[in-house]
Amino acid sequence: MAQTRRQRIVELLTAGERSFDDLRHELELTVKVLEEDLRHVERSVRVSGQRLQVRPASCLGCGFDFTKKALHPPGRCPNCRDRRIDGPWMKITA
Repeated sequence: MAQTRRQRIVELLTAGERSFDDLRHELELTVKVLEEDLRHVERSVRVSGQRLQVRPASCLGCGFDFTKKALHPPGRCPNCRDRRIDGPWMKITA
């Protein structure tokens, strides 16, 4: 039986930490669809006692660490205006 998109996301994030962009490219989804799915996955795994952990994004240009744990990467760094943003990174833990 084929997995749903959200089941595949849970499987990938349980196996290890992934960045938002890695997930988006691997699953061939738009930013909006993936963010909606991640919000649903976050609620779903909470019921089973697990948790979606999000490590915030950081700027590759100046090293600025974003404090907001947004599920999708920001467009540019508020500190240096660079567009090279790493993350956010997420995984599912028990």
